[in-house]
Amino acid sequence: MWSASAADMNAGLANLAADGLLFMVVFFAGTCVTWWAVGGLRWEQFVSDPHGPQARLLRFILALCGGLVFGLVALGYVAAVQSLRTAL
Repeated sequence: MWSASAADMNAGLANLAADGLLFMVVFFAGTCVTWWAVGGLRWEQFVSDPHGPQARLLRFILALCGGLVFGLVALGYVAAVQSLRTAL
Protein backbone atom coordinates (compact mmCIF):
# COMPACT_ATOMS: atom_id res chain seq x y z
CA MET A 1 0.00 0.00 0.00
CA TRP A 2 1.25 3.46 -0.88
CA SER A 3 1.53 6.01 1.85
CA ALA A 4 2.95 9.48 1.49
CA SER A 5 4.67 11.34 4.24
CA ALA A 6 3.45 14.73 5.37
CA ALA A 7 6.49 16.40 3.82
CA ASP A 8 5.71 14.86 0.41
CA MET A 9 2.11 15.99 0.63
CA ASN A 10 3.14 19.52 1.63
CA ALA A 11 5.61 19.70 -1.25
CA GLY A 12 2.86 18.62 -3.66
CA LEU A 13 0.50 21.24 -2.29
CA ALA A 14 3.20 23.90 -2.57
CA ASN A 15 3.79 22.98 -6.20
CA LEU A 16 0.06 23.10 -6.90
CA ALA A 17 -0.22 26.51 -5.21
CA ALA A 18 2.76 27.83 -7.19
CA ASP A 19 1.22 26.59 -10.45
CA GLY A 20 -2.08 28.22 -9.55
CA LEU A 21 -0.40 31.52 -8.73
CA LEU A 22 1.60 31.35 -11.96
CA PHE A 23 -1.58 30.75 -13.96
CA MET A 24 -3.34 33.69 -12.28
CA VAL A 25 -0.46 36.06 -13.04
CA VAL A 26 -0.14 34.87 -16.64
CA PHE A 27 -3.93 34.99 -17.12
CA PHE A 28 -4.03 38.59 -15.87
CA ALA A 29 -1.09 39.59 -18.07
CA GLY A 30 -2.67 37.89 -21.08
CA THR A 31 -5.97 39.62 -20.41
CA CYS A 32 -4.24 43.00 -20.26
CA VAL A 33 -2.33 42.36 -23.48
CA THR A 34 -5.48 41.15 -25.23
CA TRP A 35 -7.45 44.17 -23.96
CA TRP A 36 -4.78 46.43 -25.45
CA ALA A 37 -4.71 44.52 -28.74
CA VAL A 38 -8.50 44.41 -29.11
CA GLY A 39 -8.59 48.16 -28.57
CA GLY A 40 -7.05 48.60 -32.01
CA LEU A 41 -10.08 47.11 -33.78
CA ARG A 42 -12.54 49.33 -35.62
CA TRP A 43 -15.65 48.49 -33.65
CA GLU A 44 -17.87 50.44 -36.06
CA GLN A 45 -17.61 47.50 -38.47
CA PHE A 46 -18.89 44.99 -35.90
CA VAL A 47 -21.40 46.79 -33.69
CA SER A 48 -23.81 49.66 -34.28
CA ASP A 49 -22.78 51.62 -31.16
CA PRO A 50 -19.01 51.15 -30.65
CA HIS A 51 -18.99 53.10 -27.37
CA GLY A 52 -22.08 51.45 -25.89
CA PRO A 53 -22.23 48.96 -23.03
CA GLN A 54 -22.67 45.95 -25.31
CA ALA A 55 -19.51 46.77 -27.26
CA ARG A 56 -17.59 47.24 -24.01
CA LEU A 57 -18.84 43.90 -22.70
CA LEU A 58 -17.88 42.21 -25.97
CA ARG A 59 -14.40 43.71 -25.72
CA PHE A 60 -14.11 42.49 -22.12
CA ILE A 61 -15.24 38.96 -23.02
CA LEU A 62 -12.77 38.82 -25.91
CA ALA A 63 -10.00 39.99 -23.58
CA LEU A 64 -10.88 37.26 -21.05
CA CYS A 65 -10.83 34.61 -23.79
CA GLY A 66 -7.47 35.87 -25.01
CA GLY A 67 -6.13 35.84 -21.47
CA LEU A 68 -7.31 32.27 -20.99
CA VAL A 69 -5.63 31.11 -24.21
CA PHE A 70 -2.48 33.02 -23.28
CA GLY A 71 -2.44 31.41 -19.83
CA LEU A 72 -3.06 27.90 -21.11
CA VAL A 73 -0.30 28.19 -23.71
CA ALA A 74 2.13 29.51 -21.10
CA LEU A 75 1.29 26.72 -18.64
CA GLY A 76 1.60 24.15 -21.40
CA TYR A 77 5.03 25.52 -22.20
CA VAL A 78 6.08 25.40 -18.53
CA ALA A 79 4.81 21.82 -18.21
CA ALA A 80 6.72 20.80 -21.34
CA VAL A 81 9.93 22.36 -20.04
CA GLN A 82 9.52 20.61 -16.68
CA SER A 83 8.89 17.25 -18.31
CA LEU A 84 11.94 17.69 -20.53
CA ARG A 85 14.01 18.58 -17.49
CA THR A 86 12.99 15.35 -15.74
CA ALA A 87 13.51 13.30 -18.91
CA LEU A 88 17.07 14.54 -19.36
